[in-house]
Amino acid sequence: MSESERPAAPVAPDAEDAGDAAEQPATATDPRRRPGSLVSRLVFRLVLAVLLAIVTAAGVRGVAHRLHSTPAGAADGAGFTVADQQAVDSDVPHRQVTFQGRLLVAGQAWSSASARGRVLVVNFWASWCGPCRAEQPGLVQVARAFQRRSVDFVGVDVEDTRTAALAYVHEFQVPYLSLFDPSAVTATRLPAVALPTTFILDRDGVIAYQLTGKTTVAILSARLQALLARGGRWQG
Repeated sequence: MSESERPAAPVAPDAEDAGDAAEQPATATDPRRRPGSLVSRLVFRLVLAVLLAIVTAAGVRGVAHRLHSTPAGAADGAGFTVADQQAVDSDVPHRQVTFQGRLLVAGQAWSSASARGRVLVVNFWASWCGPCRAEQPGLVQVARAFQRRSVDFVGVDVEDTRTAALAYVHEFQVPYLSLFDPSAVTATRLPAVALPTTFILDRDGVIAYQLTGKTTVAILSARLQALLARGGRWQG
């Protein structure tokens, strides 16, 4: 075959032509537009929307719980739950604690350190708390029965108004002092998360018992008797 009869060889595009082809945008029918990339973007957006919905719902539930736990008109505090049950012993670290505050009636400074050497019963309460009202007569009875046995009582009024708290003290003729603690600062020193809660501190200020719920004369007296039998010290 002569040179003139041979088919012409294909001519490769030069570099400039190749660059122009690469810069052309992909179209809907272009094989470079992969359907998988569209699916990936849709899945990402769906997952993001679900996560945002979960976070929003959690925030709403948190606000709802706060509004349920804290009564209308009460000061902004720890958001105690109400333990409408008979008092039960809670696991508690037997550690020494000190707390202080201002007295409800006189407004004077008070510290639990002033009770060292005596057993101290600490009762968290509020005037709006139904179980607190139910247990209060029993607390008054035990406080009077043990007042000559080196046992002191102090209340901690939380998330309350002073007017309502003073009316409560007068109604039940509470014979011991209470701290006025509307922001529940004392709860950061003692692990109280529910109302009512009663702690018994030994002569050294060590937490001996934590009773969550409505205490009774029998329950509280039994714990005090057991502690006094060991000389008023948790370690005996």
